[in-house]
Amino acid sequence: MKTFAMRATGGLAGLAAATALASCAAAETDAPAAMTADEARAAVEAQNERFEAFFAADDAEGLASLYTETGRLVPPDAPDMVGAEAIAAYWTGAFGVIETVDLVTDEALPVGEGYITERAHVTLYGADGEAMGGGKAVLLWALEDGEWKMHWDAWNNGPVE
Repeated sequence: MKTFAMRATGGLAGLAAATALASCAAAETDAPAAMTADEARAAVEAQNERFEAFFAADDAEGLASLYTETGRLVPPDAPDMVGAEAIAAYWTGAFGVIETVDLVTDEALPVGEGYITERAHVTLYGADGEAMGGGKAVLLWALEDGEWKMHWDAWNNGPVE
C-alpha cells in the first residue's frame, strides 16, 4: 500500500507540474509582442521633440517631467543630478547660454520589458542661431506610469556633427 501511495503522489505531482508548465506556455503566447527597434525609436523621438520644445520655452519643470522619479542626469565634468528638483535646476542654468537643442537619435533599442537604450547626437545653438557645441549622448529610457521617461541621461562634449 505504501508503495502505491508514493507512486500515486508522484504521478499527481508530475501531472500538476505538467499542467503548470502548460499554463506558463499558454501565458507566454498570450503576452504582448516585444517592442521592435522601430517602435523604440518612435517612442524616444517623440519624447525628444518634447524635450526640444520645453528647452526652447525655457521650461525647466517641463524638462524635469521627462525624467523618471529617480532620473539621473550625468553631465560631463560635473556631479550627477538626481531627481526632478536637481534636474530642473541644472537645465535652468543652461537657459540664456543655450537657445535651442537639436537631438538626433542614431539608434534606439528595446532592452527588456519597460526599457529602451538610445544613442544620440546633440547640437547646441546660441541666440544667433549658430551651432556652439554638442556631443554624443547615451540614455536609458524607462516606462513609468505609462510614459517613456529618461532614467539615465549621459553625454560628452564633442565636435558638432
